Amino acid sequence: MERKIAKGFLTIKDSLSVLLIQPGYIYKTNAKTWEIENFEDLSGWVQDSILYDKSLFIKEVDDSIFFEKYFSGLQNGLINLGITVFNQDRIVDFMNVKGTAFQVAVVQLELEEDIYPYRAEEIFDDTVAYYEDFNLNTVNVNNWYEITKLNDPLAINNLLYASHYVMDELEGRFANNIFTGEVKFKYNLTPMDVNKIYNLAQMLGEKYAGYVFDYMLNEHVYRNIGNHVRPGTYFHYDPQIKTLYPAGADRFIFLDN
Repeated sequence: MERKIAKGFLTIKDSLSVLLIQPGYIYKTNAKTWEIENFEDLSGWVQDSILYDKSLFIKEVDDSIFFEKYFSGLQNGLINLGITVFNQDRIVDFMNVKGTAFQVAVVQLELEEDIYPYRAEEIFDDTVAYYEDFNLNTVNVNNWYEITKLNDPLAINNLLYASHYVMDELEGRFANNIFTGEVKFKYNLTPMDVNKIYNLAQMLGEKYAGYVFDYMLNEHVYRNIGNHVRPGTYFHYDPQIKTLYPAGADRFIFLDN
């Protein structure tokens, strides 16, 4: 029954309209507090100021470039799904659209700089374990969304969350010299840079367009299933092969349910 209702939603997807709402700014957090001497003794404002100043990446991110990448990806992704997209400058036009319309508000964006402790390890001769530890730089992009169906007295503003990251790239292997018995870890480390953060912004915009569509589709199923219980399956729609299948963990998280 859930799949049948979901397929019914797909028949009207090309008549959907969306108004995209951007946040005013990006929150930028450096989580590497251990790098600051006597951090706990500092006031909150001083803590934030020093952390931002000592960050490697977030202080270099230009909000306007990040927004342009992120929201162009989001808009293009929705258009590719057949949805008509309006930005904040076209609110009047949006209010006059026919058919089903949604307001999609990115209520908060956060860039969070941190490190990822990584251990490469391998066992030789079934007994001897060798390892090498690394602290890899990482930046998480944390996203909070609200999606509201217009002209619907039963609409619920669920707070939705998703997070993805970019980090240093490490490729390596342990090499065992059979003559000397010496084991070395040979690796290539490709450091992260700001351009990789911008590339992630573009990719996430496109990815979250799919999350937005899946949310609208699954809310349609929930509203029409008739028993006021969320179905056990949360569907993902793949526009490339025009198929529905379970989204699994690749979806928005409901924060207030």
